Amino acid sequence: MKLKKMKQVTLKPHMTVNELLESMKEGGFNCHRVAKATDLFTLMIKESETTTFLGLAGALIPGGMRNIIRMMIEKHFVDCVITTGANLSHDILETLGPSHYHGMENINDEELKKMEISRIFSTLIPQKAFIKFEDMIQKILDFIPNEKLSSRQFIYELGRQIKDPNSFIRAAFKEQIPIFSPSFADSILGVQAWLFAQNHPLQIDVLKDHSEFSQIVYESKKMGAIFLGGGVPKHFIMNGSQLNNGLSYAIQITMDRPEHGGVSGASVKEAISWGKVAPDAQWIDILGDVTLVLPLIIAGVISRT
Repeated sequence: MKLKKMKQVTLKPHMTVNELLESMKEGGFNCHRVAKATDLFTLMIKESETTTFLGLAGALIPGGMRNIIRMMIEKHFVDCVITTGANLSHDILETLGPSHYHGMENINDEELKKMEISRIFSTLIPQKAFIKFEDMIQKILDFIPNEKLSSRQFIYELGRQIKDPNSFIRAAFKEQIPIFSPSFADSILGVQAWLFAQNHPLQIDVLKDHSEFSQIVYESKKMGAIFLGGGVPKHFIMNGSQLNNGLSYAIQITMDRPEHGGVSGASVKEAISWGKVAPDAQWIDILGDVTLVLPLIIAGVISRT
């Protein structure tokens, strides 16, 4: 094995994001991995034969990632999105005006309860935002077709009704980028859809997701994925990838660990044993906070594409 000398990261005034990333590439640990992940994601985007999947898990919108996700969709950095229902819900919350506020994790939660404010770590959401959300969703659901829909078809129809140009759901509708949410019932959006379905012929069949998603996989010459967190989105993409020789590229950003056996912390390398990642795939695991790592990677990619 030929050793490559590691250099110390060097900063200078007015350096560009790319100059910073190039310097980080010479460093070690996650510093090096973030820079290499930027190179890998740029490669995935530029390879026209690669279908790139984006997995969205965790509280990404309360973490401030909404505009970055929308931009990734608008610029066609990704070809297909798999998300939790929570990220859909919080995207819709933002269409109603300011919904997420700065707080702190050591705040008195009993006082927040009395003030009708909910907390996601250091982000606060007034309960009145959810009341507006419920009113909006119940009106939108009146325009959903009365037929059995996959989660993709359902989200597509939501995008048709949403007018906020900063919504990533709206952006996906306009750019014809499919969004799947096989576990969307586990969210406030899912609860509202269930309530609506008690008196209306709304039918959402998540088993149809497999048929539609499998078709995308079958038609892909090569596949790549960027996993923001793990959970259902990661597992859904990984399971589908087995139908076409596994992922050729993969980037994972997560704070979870592998020792407990959960998919959210499982390394990309582990997926090779399942046939979910090709043995010769290029992949990078980053143990880090998406809200720190993703802005750096996408800022670098934007300047190169």
